Amino acid sequence: MTAIGSNDERRLFLTTALASGGQKRAALVIAIVAAIGFVVAVPFARTPLAKLPAFIPSYEAALFFIDLITALLLFEQFLRLRLVSILVLASGYLFDALLIVPHALTFPGAFAPMGLLGAKEQTTAWLYVFWHGGFPLFVIAYAMIRWRTRNGPKLLVSNPYKAMFVAIVGVTALAFGLAALATVGHDLLPAVMQGSDYSLLVKKGVSPAVWLLTLTAMLLLWQRPLRVVDLWLMLVMWIWLFDIALAAVIGSSRFDLGFYVGRIFGLIAASFLLIMLLGEIGRLYIGALGAAANAEQRFAELARERARKPIAKEREKPENFVTRQNISHYRELLTTGQIDEKQRRSIERLLMEEEARLSDAK
Repeated sequence: MTAIGSNDERRLFLTTALASGGQKRAALVIAIVAAIGFVVAVPFARTPLAKLPAFIPSYEAALFFIDLITALLLFEQFLRLRLVSILVLASGYLFDALLIVPHALTFPGAFAPMGLLGAKEQTTAWLYVFWHGGFPLFVIAYAMIRWRTRNGPKLLVSNPYKAMFVAIVGVTALAFGLAALATVGHDLLPAVMQGSDYSLLVKKGVSPAVWLLTLTAMLLLWQRPLRVVDLWLMLVMWIWLFDIALAAVIGSSRFDLGFYVGRIFGLIAASFLLIMLLGEIGRLYIGALGAAANAEQRFAELARERARKPIAKEREKPENFVTRQNISHYRELLTTGQIDEKQRRSIERLLMEEEARLSDAK
């Protein structure tokens, strides 16, 4: 790893751009609306609702693609910027996407009465814990790297493709290992489920610990200067707090109101960063099209201007060309307003001499 400089090369990227006042206000409004929705839902969190086993596959399929696309876009920005912090964040979203798959496949009633992959009673609950506890750890690592390099040189990887390959393999192995632990190693894990009741998650402090990890990640993201990606990640963590609280702390069983509303919060949270990344891509694409159109228009104007020039001017003597350049330079100096009176008089005298020389040449 080596230090990097020039912020100008990175200012156009969402992952390094600073958050504007308008973006901060928009995030605050969304955060307040989400908090109001959470407060409204809390008194009814344990209200039983109809069992909809198909809800989980539908919800988690959408979540999988959202997280996977977000990971791919972040990996793409990492290849351009080579920042370690972006690699960690992209790996976190990939981890999130990969753990969604076994969670959906093992969920009781979604694809089989007891779930697939040899799932047992505690499997899905522990996969939920690994999923919702693992992602904040990646965000914490990202925030710590940001904090370490906030006032100094950033950290680069010398070979971004190799680093990305190692990260993808490592995250895939980690997700596979945790899925194996929750299935094959089921009996090694403490019991946190009793039928459809997961109140043991709260009593044993598992879900509160996951909630505190998420809160820690959110607080660590508050750094100055605040980047756009940090702002929206804070919002993601803020809404994840409501997701975990409703689905695994206040809620006590599957298919109650907290179960459904918490997951809706989770889906909304997962969408924010993806929407911002896609919006940034669209903005850059429109900007590139505008720049290309302006360049084409300028080229056409130059072509027309050249076509209007008399042939005599094209055969202008070199000394006259130099004189014209001097005149243009002196006139520009006089219009800047950044010269004192003595300098102005000297430049005016030189300008008069050059204009007289050009007039004599004609």
